[in-house]
Amino acid sequence: MEFIRARIEILTEEEIERLHRATLEVLETVGCRLPHRRVLDRLADAGAIVDRASGTAKLPAALVEKALQAMNGGRRISPQEKFQRGVLRNGRLGIGPGSQANIIDYRSKERRRGTTEDVLKGIVLCNELPYVRSAMPLVTPSDVPGPVGDVYGYYLCTLYSRKPYGVYVMTPEACRQIIRMAEIRSGGQKARISYLLEPNGALSYDEFSLENAITFAEAGYGFHLGPMAMAGLDAPVTLAGTLVMQNAYNLIGNVIAYLWGVYCGWSGSAHTMDLRSGLCSFGSPNQVLLGLAATQLGNWYGFEVGVNTALTDACVPDFQGGFEKGMSAAITILAGAGFGAQGIVGADQGISFEQLVIDNEWASALDHIVSHGIPVNEETLAVDVIRRVGIQGNFFADEHTIRHMRHTYWHSRLFNNEGFDAWVARGAKDVYERAHEEVQRILAEHYPPQLVVSEDAKKELDSIWQECLANLERFQPDRHAYH
Repeated sequence: MEFIRARIEILTEEEIERLHRATLEVLETVGCRLPHRRVLDRLADAGAIVDRASGTAKLPAALVEKALQAMNGGRRISPQEKFQRGVLRNGRLGIGPGSQANIIDYRSKERRRGTTEDVLKGIVLCNELPYVRSAMPLVTPSDVPGPVGDVYGYYLCTLYSRKPYGVYVMTPEACRQIIRMAEIRSGGQKARISYLLEPNGALSYDEFSLENAITFAEAGYGFHLGPMAMAGLDAPVTLAGTLVMQNAYNLIGNVIAYLWGVYCGWSGSAHTMDLRSGLCSFGSPNQVLLGLAATQLGNWYGFEVGVNTALTDACVPDFQGGFEKGMSAAITILAGAGFGAQGIVGADQGISFEQLVIDNEWASALDHIVSHGIPVNEETLAVDVIRRVGIQGNFFADEHTIRHMRHTYWHSRLFNNEGFDAWVARGAKDVYERAHEEVQRILAEHYPPQLVVSEDAKKELDSIWQECLANLERFQPDRHAYH
């Protein structure tokens, strides 16, 4: 078996086409807010109806279709390609970490602001957890000046991360300095870097984010999209209406990317708002429904899709957290999508080192399911072994068992697989406590992290960071510069 053959679909072809047409109608008749002079100029030149006074533009359907054609040539993703590209990369399932302002302290069960030490410990954990495929500053370091917190986080990842990494970039000057750092780390090769462009309200991208995206594009790098249309807030409360808004954000981004000649992709990270608390909900059943539909819609355009599932509303790793994460992760995989932003507890309530360790463990279990499958051949059918052992025989000590047991069985260092008495004898620890012990073990063995760049490269990176500290005024965006 090369890939999971069953897949979950929630929309018909007709419903996908209706979502597409509805989105085109919204963009053509309602339009969008893009208050950036050069963006509006290029849109006007491309045939959009632009109102510079309000910073808005109405996008003709023909322009949107032309941009989509340029992005993917109208191709569709096959079920096998969907699974290989969306779920398995290099043949394995992996997760990516999230980033938060706060960290949840295990011992005190309290939230506090993140620090440089927390960023470094997070990089160590990402380096050592095998199913975490990338890194980023898990928290925003509060012990450096706020305007350059993003640059500092990227600087630390550049020095110490053994895996691909990124950061949420806040200002155009930060974009420029981060690009410099990335190019030093790449050693003269093309850097693997892009900017995450996110909207700031219904049908709106702000001028700073647009300038950031253009800064990357004009330096020869693309940007990717992270819209999170939220049912009941910046999108209609109905899930179909939310999908129209999510799609609109994506298509706006693709038009901008097309006008600058770069690629940006399509994101399925829509959410719903809990109408009682007013909070974004990470773990509701609607999150799964939106993820399923968004995967189909993005694949229909020919894009690989990531969605915001395998998350939870629980504020500590408990049964609710395990259920919401496991339920949505498994269903998302069967839809052919990937997911990231792990280690977060609650709906953006904070980052937890212990949660990231737990997330790595269930990712390992899901990888065993989706990348192993059930190979069927002469060796695995084992007819000769069955004949040799015979009726009422025992396969436990057979050479065939010894040869295949490590590959066949999934063993967890974290989840319990012992009987009750053995579990009590080992301290009756729950998964949260065992995850904390694993965090402590990894940090004891690998913290502080080792440099992954040469001393010469470190000197260049240090110089850039000191330059940033000496010129904090550059990191204050000038709102009027882009109008």
